[in-house]
Amino acid sequence: MAANMIGVKKRIIAVNMGFMNVAMFNPRIVKKSGSYQTEEGCLSLIGVRPCTRYQEIELEYQDMNWKKQRQKYTGWIAQIIQHEVDHCNGIII
Repeated sequence: MAANMIGVKKRIIAVNMGFMNVAMFNPRIVKKSGSYQTEEGCLSLIGVRPCTRYQEIELEYQDMNWKKQRQKYTGWIAQIIQHEVDHCNGIII
């Protein structure tokens, strides 16, 4: 979930990593590779829309303690993060 999609004008996303929810402040995709076409839905829209995503991304963000983090993500988690970062950038699929 992206904060700006619920009325909070901040660059914050929360992502469920399967075993825990992770809050990421000021997320920024710094590398991406392996583009593919997919369709995504969004709670803000009815139905699904086509979009381009990347199999692997590298993300910079600040954690809950304001420490800068840089991590690689792949697969489904990478796709979710890309969707939420798009929201932070004003993009709704």
